[in-house]
Amino acid sequence: MRNSKNLLKMNSRLIFILILILIMVIYAVFFSSSSNKNSLETQGYLIDKTGIAFHDFNLMRLETGTLFKKDKKFLSSVDLDSRPYLLNFWATWCGPCRAEFDELEELWQESSALNGLAIIGVNVAEDEKKAKSFVESKSSTFEILLDLDSELSKDYKVTGIPATFLIYNSEVYDRWSGPISPSRVKASLKRLQEDGILDK
Repeated sequence: MRNSKNLLKMNSRLIFILILILIMVIYAVFFSSSSNKNSLETQGYLIDKTGIAFHDFNLMRLETGTLFKKDKKFLSSVDLDSRPYLLNFWATWCGPCRAEFDELEELWQESSALNGLAIIGVNVAEDEKKAKSFVESKSSTFEILLDLDSELSKDYKVTGIPATFLIYNSEVYDRWSGPISPSRVKASLKRLQEDGILDK
């Protein structure tokens, strides 16, 4: 009887110790993942919170854009090094996408006052003729790329459009779902200036 009581005590202690160890392991894992956030998140940026990594691209462009010469057929992420840019995923059938075109054009026209901000519209899975017809009807002059196979939108885990990413020197600093707000973009650029990432 005494042996069984001792055994029960030992089992109870063992269970308590195992539970304590489990709690400590869970706490250690949580604390470690929290403390290892990179500097972007500690500054308030969204890269770690959304799990967004930068992805290179090299896509066909429409000649309607004015950032580069008309005879340039493709635009790559390398072409945009050393300047901030918005990567905006859209389609002609998307009402909110169509509505925000004027806002994007407004930002592009203010580019010189916004650290040379470039606007890169990425048309998702539509043919060149359809995309070009719409862009010309809006008289838009920012760059338009054709993501014909949707690979770039998949890379950026775009599940709904419009979706916009603020990128600078191969880092994703912000993301917006839904129609873009120029004031929010300007606020993000200002924050990058204050943190010394962009020149004031």
